[in-house]
Amino acid sequence: MAWPGKDDDLAPDVIGSGSEVSGVSGRRSAALAKAGRRAWHKARQSWTGRIAGGVVVAGAVAAVGVLLSSAHPTSHQAANAAAADVHHPAPVTVSSSMPGKVLAGGIFAVGKADGNAWRLALQDIDDPGTICQPAVTLNGSDADPLFSDPARLTPVGNPAFMRLGTQAPGVGFAFVQVPAGVTWVWLDSGPINGLSLGMAPVTIGACGESFHLVGFAYPLSGTLRIHESSPAGGGREYTVPRVLSAPQPTLADPQVDGVWQDVDAARAQATIATLAAGRAFGQQWQIQLAFGTAGDCFTLNTSYLDDSAAAKASSTSFCGPVSTPQGPATIMALAIGATAPDGLGVGYAISVGPATATLTAQLSTGKTFNVTPIVVNGRRYAAFFVPGPVHLTWLNAVDGRGRDVAGVQDLPVYGYIQYPL
Repeated sequence: MAWPGKDDDLAPDVIGSGSEVSGVSGRRSAALAKAGRRAWHKARQSWTGRIAGGVVVAGAVAAVGVLLSSAHPTSHQAANAAAADVHHPAPVTVSSSMPGKVLAGGIFAVGKADGNAWRLALQDIDDPGTICQPAVTLNGSDADPLFSDPARLTPVGNPAFMRLGTQAPGVGFAFVQVPAGVTWVWLDSGPINGLSLGMAPVTIGACGESFHLVGFAYPLSGTLRIHESSPAGGGREYTVPRVLSAPQPTLADPQVDGVWQDVDAARAQATIATLAAGRAFGQQWQIQLAFGTAGDCFTLNTSYLDDSAAAKASSTSFCGPVSTPQGPATIMALAIGATAPDGLGVGYAISVGPATATLTAQLSTGKTFNVTPIVVNGRRYAAFFVPGPVHLTWLNAVDGRGRDVAGVQDLPVYGYIQYPL
């Protein structure tokens, strides 16, 4: 049975049945599906078709354009607005290519969505001068941490998928960390309406380690079937569950924009630390961080906050995008009780860059207080709790010289926003 490679001018049609494999357990995992092998189109073949309500433009093996939907907010938006774009896309042009080498800043895949450039890069996401954590970033932010030499978690390696929501409606972004022996990765054109995309992995060094990666953009409306091959012969394939390739908000994850769906569940919480603790209404509270492939995940734990006989301890947890030292801060709001300002209280957890020495918070009462970020494995976070009915009205970032460098108002009482701090 012949499998297409990067030097094939015309690869043969291959029809058969893939092997069924066991699922991967964990918070962001899903069953690995078996799938038949479909025809592979001629290398650099142009094509025309219909994808997500728009006409496909000319494409190639390593670069492909697709018409999808468009909008340009300044931060990740609420989940219900983000979900609509998958089902009702409007035209926008998306392109995807791999340069075949590593560009400056660790960039290994590039393209455009609605005329706006996007890039995937491997970079250190810890503060300068601290420890080193390699991660794949999209446009310099929204990072997914990588770890060297993991087990092959799917037949084609370790993929991760992410959507930006209203920043790039109808478009998904993906990368695959493949074993060193893999020489060619391609998408099956059948399930995604004829999209033909093939890539040679690039080897990228970061934090003293080497990673073998491919990256691409794709239409959220299609099903991804990924293939890989190596000089040893044969080939493997993986049909991506849509819960990974086109994530939708749930009660457990009300916002998914900017958060990578990574199959490496064992590293979902690679680092756990307590960011802040105190007392409110005479009871204890604490805010914890869990950093890993599930994102920056924060949990607000409290003892009961009222005097009723049925009162119980409460816990609220959400995951948000992983920020970078040069990227926007992620401000996470963890509500206890009602998700309105008059609820029992809201805990805030914020990732900040190295320029922020202090956060100054202003409450609805006019009172202000300062919060000093702490460093957890080379990354800076701040956290505090605002008991209801008081609410947070303003948050300022202050540098080491006492100068205000950024500020944000209209802060959330539920979910997260991203803002330059």
